[in-house]
Amino acid sequence: MPAARFSLFTHFRFSFFRRCLGSHATRRGWASLVATAGLAALGSCAAVSSPQGGPRDRTPPRLIATSPDSAARNVKQQFIRLTFSEAVQVKDLPKNLLITPQLGPDNQYQLREDRNSVTLQFPKPLEPNTTYSFNFRKAIVDITESLPAKYQALSFSTGPTLDSAKVQGTVTDLLTSRPVADASVGLYRVADTAGVRRGSPYYLTRADSKGNYELNFIKSGQYNLYAWVDKNNNGRYDDGEKLAYLPAPLTLSDTTRPRALLLTQPDRLAPRRTNLERSATQVRLRFNEGLRTLSLAPATGATPANTAALQESVLVTENGRAAILYRTPTLGDGRYLLAVTDSTGNTARDTLNITFPVPTASSRKAAPPAGTTVEGNPRSVFRQGQVQFKFPVPVRLTPGQPVGTLVEDSVKRRPLRLPADGTLSPDRTELTIILDTKAQKNVEISLDTTTITAINGQSLGLRRALRLAVTDIDPNGVIKGTIQTQEKQFDLQLLDDKYQVVRQLRSPKGRYRFDRLPPGSYRLRVLVDKDGDGRWRGPDPNLRVPPEPILVSPTLIKLRANFELDDPVKLAF
Repeated sequence: MPAARFSLFTHFRFSFFRRCLGSHATRRGWASLVATAGLAALGSCAAVSSPQGGPRDRTPPRLIATSPDSAARNVKQQFIRLTFSEAVQVKDLPKNLLITPQLGPDNQYQLREDRNSVTLQFPKPLEPNTTYSFNFRKAIVDITESLPAKYQALSFSTGPTLDSAKVQGTVTDLLTSRPVADASVGLYRVADTAGVRRGSPYYLTRADSKGNYELNFIKSGQYNLYAWVDKNNNGRYDDGEKLAYLPAPLTLSDTTRPRALLLTQPDRLAPRRTNLERSATQVRLRFNEGLRTLSLAPATGATPANTAALQESVLVTENGRAAILYRTPTLGDGRYLLAVTDSTGNTARDTLNITFPVPTASSRKAAPPAGTTVEGNPRSVFRQGQVQFKFPVPVRLTPGQPVGTLVEDSVKRRPLRLPADGTLSPDRTELTIILDTKAQKNVEISLDTTTITAINGQSLGLRRALRLAVTDIDPNGVIKGTIQTQEKQFDLQLLDDKYQVVRQLRSPKGRYRFDRLPPGSYRLRVLVDKDGDGRWRGPDPNLRVPPEPILVSPTLIKLRANFELDDPVKLAF
């Protein structure tokens, strides 16, 4: 039986070889025939396919040839070609490809992709006596793992010489000092009267992941240098995008020193009202940007007294992007003049026709308005701590009267007065009571309903006293330190980990101190008031005057409960 099986297999194999090889299959030279037929069967009868499995391809394509050659001169051809060590494909070419100087609108390239090469063809000759640079960045990748090819920008000249001027530097955000990755950096010829707001850059590049930029092979001369965050990827600056500028043109050569570019938000447009919502008790206005000031006055018969009374009925909220006009005895249906100013100083004026709709039957049955709340809903308080009450609407305080009463251990009572025992926030919606008690067990805080009243007459829900246990453990912390500076006017800001302002001190002398801080991460920022006009000057809408200096500490200060940090960073400027 084994012999029969062997003969059957031999017959099948011989028939297979004979079918594949035809007349070459003879009985003579059987051993050589088997070897030859085996190779022929693999080469002629088996399908060819890529090997399956194996390690991933981690080697990016290499540039092995270009046309024209890099640094070539007197180039006349109307195409460029890059050839790589393996098959490649093109991804997101318009987003990645940087051509300097930029091509005219009537000479836009056409893309051709071959197996291992990429070609750009131009309908017209390139500009004479011009040095061009083509940087594909991450647009060319391999076909298996999409690994970006490794290569330098292709640069060549259509004239007898290569331009050699250059400029490099970093792009950072002015308010955070953080590098800005992928920011667009452009050079505009001084003779280009369209400028950055209406024109397109003559030379263009993008910063890398660390904010570093570099422009090479530039024709020597004078240029205006800008950087911006190109949100819509159109290759030019648009109003509303962050912009870095230098106050004067640069004369570029092959020895130009690095230039730091600070992104800001220059704003030459007045704030706009975008929405108006009415209810029976209030009118809410919304704006396209944060406001620095908002004032309301009667359209006719305005006096300092009635204007001040109207202003008391207004609450600016949402970081200046919204304003609530409460219905009060002084603010009812009628025409009013609204004036607003943004952080840059742009102003706008508007006439408002205010009407408060008559409440419907269903709205009268609605839930009563929210009352006063206590920040954090505490059950205990540090004996030198603070308690923050939040009112649903701005309040009015009776001058000279205590805002409430403090009862210690149910025995000792004393009135609470401002500013000795607390503060009212500028928008009149938060009352902070600052304690310094010797109570052993507990304290009670009662707010006076006759002294504290809502501007619109609604109930604040202040009838119940707040009872808190007293503890010797401070849940907050302190950051303090020394200041070494020759500057006379500045703002010292304490920021959270999202660069939002938590506290601010005006020109502290020698030392600074921030008390009662919740545990968290903080950093320091200094806004220098160089001209001493009382406020930090931001970017110039006309792009001629630089913003005043800002210093941001790179050190993140980590504060824990019941800790006092002394000189966590060296503050010298």
